Amino acid sequence: MVAWIAREAGLEHLHAARLQGGGWQDLGGVLNEKARSNAAKPTVHPGPDGSVWLAWEEGSGAAHIDSYVMSNLTPGGWTAPGPYALRRNLSDAGRSRSFAAGGGDRPLVGWTDIGTLIRTYPSVVSLRIWRGAGWQVTPYVNLDPRTPAFMPSVAQAGSRVLLAYVEGATTQSDLWVRAWDGRAWHTLGDRLNVRPRTYIFLPQLRIDPAGRPVVAWLEDRQGVDTLYVSRWDGRAWRRLGGPVSAPGRLASSVSLGFDPQGRAVVAWNEGPDGARTVRAARWNDSHWSPLGGALNADPHADTDHASLAAGPLGVLVAWREFGRGHWRLQVRRLE
Repeated sequence: MVAWIAREAGLEHLHAARLQGGGWQDLGGVLNEKARSNAAKPTVHPGPDGSVWLAWEEGSGAAHIDSYVMSNLTPGGWTAPGPYALRRNLSDAGRSRSFAAGGGDRPLVGWTDIGTLIRTYPSVVSLRIWRGAGWQVTPYVNLDPRTPAFMPSVAQAGSRVLLAYVEGATTQSDLWVRAWDGRAWHTLGDRLNVRPRTYIFLPQLRIDPAGRPVVAWLEDRQGVDTLYVSRWDGRAWRRLGGPVSAPGRLASSVSLGFDPQGRAVVAWNEGPDGARTVRAARWNDSHWSPLGGALNADPHADTDHASLAAGPLGVLVAWREFGRGHWRLQVRRLE
């Protein structure tokens, strides 16, 4: 399944489609909660029972998002997003959040906000757990609530919910993973970043088929955003090889999954703005193996928003590609 935003009649409309019988089947037309509002940043998530969730931002203006809404695809169609909606005036919040479907197919949201306990609080991250009639909100995950935290990525591992997030000033931050056991936060190992207190972007946390947390992220390496991946071995974080992206080549749009054999697979965009290619690679126990070269339909076209779906049925990569004056959605099956 893929979801995307299309500009139609001056509005940003959310659409989704499912691959079926060799073609793409539309899933409900315009999916915005309100047809006259603008949608942004859709993400698709598999539920543990085989269902599919869609989460997105929605607001009345392109530059002002005031709702984060979720919907579950059932045999009867999409559930109403209203009951799950998190509504805030996000002009005064961090605007970074993530969604996952946890045990019992309940929504989990990692949420960035402005701390409210004292006036000097910077941005803080907390976990929101759907309880059937409302959201449970955990204490802040920040190791130091006086230090800004942002870019959460949430996943469930057994009875615990894990959050990967960035803490620190933008160019002097660290990447942490902490676990919520229902009562308190516990830190998993040490910081994940290669170089302490540096620039980190877009961490993505996933649980592999063996139940091990795996994190992909971008980190500054000699002035270039570089892709790294680490896996938790039960005691410590073990980096899977060195940089995944090419040395000296700007990486962006990280996406992480696991192939039919449970091996980590990543997709990303690589290169400068205006000439970004789509790349993918798989971890083969000791090294990263490229899955093809540039995946673009046109190797000279600009791309962004690389997104990967991987599991028992194979590996697919979706992205946006510019050609003939328009951005178009592309999907390619790698195996």
